[in-house]
Amino acid sequence: MLASQPAIIPVSPDPIPWTQGEHMAIIGDTGSGKTFLESRLLALRDNVVVCRTKPDDIKFPGFKAVRSASAMDETGKYLLVPNYERQAVEIASVLDRAWKDGHWTIALDELYYITNMLKIEPYVDRLLTQGRSKRITVVTGMQRPAWVSRFALSQATHAFLFVTEGRDTKTIAQALSPRLADVVGELRKHEFAYYHRPSRTIRRGYAQTLPELIVKA
Repeated sequence: MLASQPAIIPVSPDPIPWTQGEHMAIIGDTGSGKTFLESRLLALRDNVVVCRTKPDDIKFPGFKAVRSASAMDETGKYLLVPNYERQAVEIASVLDRAWKDGHWTIALDELYYITNMLKIEPYVDRLLTQGRSKRITVVTGMQRPAWVSRFALSQATHAFLFVTEGRDTKTIAQALSPRLADVVGELRKHEFAYYHRPSRTIRRGYAQTLPELIVKA
């Protein structure tokens, strides 16, 4: 497809609802706008924990920073920023608590690091594959979808994709839609392609236009 030719994508004029219990995947390199987009999306949810494993300048207004799962109340919005040596224990504790309580939204900023380096993939996969029945939403952020659990894409109702290439584009096309292979190659800096699995709708946009694209349901 020539760069000057726009991708042929179906567009609906109506916002798409994001219902509690529906998972979301956000894919993009460092600096693509992935975390900023995540902060805008999570503002739509009520009881949220963002599991952070590295420093970042992106702000999450209204979120309380905590070091451990034990510092969280029954409800609220939290940034879990554990000490390095406690990352695996505290993030696993949050995931286990979400499973027991239900109705939480859990955001995992760097999925590869959390599952492959901290070795807590079983906790993540349990929420991705079985959390929907407990109205648990998991938002996964990743740079290389080819390297992470296949459930992050196969269980996602919503996906936001920044520019990808090679094996990662192939993984996205196989897990979500073959049409995305052309779309993600055309994206501009900080532009994303949004895929809604139930309707098979693909849209393009920026974080600033997010309120027009997706709403809390």
